[in-house]
Amino acid sequence: MSGIVKNVEIGDEKNQKDYYDKAAHYDTCWGLDNIHLGYYPDLSSHFPSTSQYVTDMTMAQAAFVYNAHMINVGQITHKDTVLDLGCGKGHGPLQIAQQVGCKVVGLDIGTVNIVRAKEVAAQHPDLDLTYVEGSFTDIPKEIRKKYSCVFAQLAINHNHSELAKCFEEAKAVMAPGGRFVISDYLGCDGEQSQETKDNVMKRLHFDMLYGHRGWRKVAEDCGFYIQYYENLDDHMVRSYRDLSKKAYEHGFVSADGAPLGDNYAKTAVACEKGEIGMNLAVLTLGRRSKL
Repeated sequence: MSGIVKNVEIGDEKNQKDYYDKAAHYDTCWGLDNIHLGYYPDLSSHFPSTSQYVTDMTMAQAAFVYNAHMINVGQITHKDTVLDLGCGKGHGPLQIAQQVGCKVVGLDIGTVNIVRAKEVAAQHPDLDLTYVEGSFTDIPKEIRKKYSCVFAQLAINHNHSELAKCFEEAKAVMAPGGRFVISDYLGCDGEQSQETKDNVMKRLHFDMLYGHRGWRKVAEDCGFYIQYYENLDDHMVRSYRDLSKKAYEHGFVSADGAPLGDNYAKTAVACEKGEIGMNLAVLTLGRRSKL
């Protein structure tokens, strides 16, 4: 299948599709049907008064805030048609449809993810949700249409060696005046330590990751205007600290036998050191939009 990264094999995991199809820890550590990190209002300048927010929210709770923040920043409304590239188990599309009432199509390479997403969609017949298995490096013909909003949350990072190709695929399905609302898992613009490679890159089957500067350059070289950009590194650190506690509590291990709690703790450290990161951007084509 297009989009499969050929990287180091870990136990019986050959690639990122195997990783997600075999993963058993997400619902417990990350929250039901969630495979994305969290967004914490008290860490953000977008929420100047943090007294009204719970500052000790769990990562699972913060994941819903993350979805909502992306919806709000992207100004997604009931008038939009949305294509979610790398939709996972449908956590994001479900919230988009519930929050604004628009049509959402989800695409994911994970067989298990799509099976679960379709189950959830069947439980919400009032919402316009469609899910398809496939790769965002070669969007299936059945959903290769024009969308006013393309959405991607911590998914494109699995194909940074083909980042330009992924951006071109997104452009191909963007309607005139559309926008690409994307949050991506990043590396760094310098060298990564071996510890980061062992505990982050290897575990998630990443072959490479662009840093903040490199990522922005690829986006601009592909013809995108960066309408909005937010550095979410602090949110990543707190997410992984919370996940580490959960993983230790439940005794999860990675495919190579290492304690998952160790991997998560070292991932938080890697982010604090600037060796990995996370962003949120709204990309438009041709000219500045009215966002």
